[in-house]
Amino acid sequence: MYNNYETLVCEQKKMKIYNNVLDMIGNTPMVHLRTGIPDNGLTACVKLEYYNPTGSLKDRMSYHIIKTAMAEGKLKKGDTVIDNSSGNTGSAMALVALQMGLKAVVTTPIKTSKEKIDLMKSYGAEVIVTPEVDVHDDPKGFFAVARRLAKEKGYFDLDQYDSQLNVEAHYNTTGPEIWRDTEGKITHFVAGIGTGGTFSGVARYLKEMNPKIKTIAVDPEGSVFTDYILEGKDVPGHSYKIEGIGSDVITKAMHKDMVDEVITVSDKDAFLRAREITINEGLSIGGSSGAVAVAMEKASAYLNEGHVMVGIFGDAGIRYLSKYFNDDWMYKQGFLE
Repeated sequence: MYNNYETLVCEQKKMKIYNNVLDMIGNTPMVHLRTGIPDNGLTACVKLEYYNPTGSLKDRMSYHIIKTAMAEGKLKKGDTVIDNSSGNTGSAMALVALQMGLKAVVTTPIKTSKEKIDLMKSYGAEVIVTPEVDVHDDPKGFFAVARRLAKEKGYFDLDQYDSQLNVEAHYNTTGPEIWRDTEGKITHFVAGIGTGGTFSGVARYLKEMNPKIKTIAVDPEGSVFTDYILEGKDVPGHSYKIEGIGSDVITKAMHKDMVDEVITVSDKDAFLRAREITINEGLSIGGSSGAVAVAMEKASAYLNEGHVMVGIFGDAGIRYLSKYFNDDWMYKQGFLE
């Protein structure tokens, strides 16, 4: 005999069978966040984007860009797609390509975790690891290598940094999901900025629904976005360890006019917070999510009852077991005493 409680749970979850893995992209869950959030009546939630098939929010963008390109005749089965990536876009692009009869090539910097490189390869991608460079357009860097190969080989360039389809993907899906799941009560939106596509797309949708919603961008210390957003300056950045957010170049997917506030977070604070949340709440999250959580704590200082703050947790901690979930690595970087 079936357990009545288990039957009830199944009915409440309205389980369904998907046609294929690409249909599983999006509609990720949200959960209350408590670590670092004051008990002042504020409702703080995070959207868990690691519930997407490859474990990050980049599934949304990759699928939307490739699907659109195929519909417009810019891509056909057997073609190759390429982009530079710190890992998440590479995995997402590789999965989508595999399912749609395409090939994928990814260029990635040497700082990318082994877990991410292996994951990209597991989806059939050709992964080209490039050295760290000081200048964005250095011919040896992962950005320049991807652009060169796209031109020389005739590959389709996903172009996540500048593609407005990147922004559109989140305007069409992530933003509406947040609005729906908070029943339109969201007052503050917090997200990291890497390409800027997620932040810009969600922020634009939410502000169209309610112009009073405040949007808070999260940037690693060393990234170029903060000076650009606050002062309109394009100044050189410096290296940082957080993967997935921040940039050494201004991107066209980053819509500056969508940002109400920007909060910078250090590598150490982001990594320690990610570890803390994993222990406290059982949410195994990446370093960029740790940075978002730190920013949410800072923002919560001036919020109270009636405010609803939603953050984006972009990927999972399983991608970084050899890095900031590894005590030896943390000690060597000076992040643990």
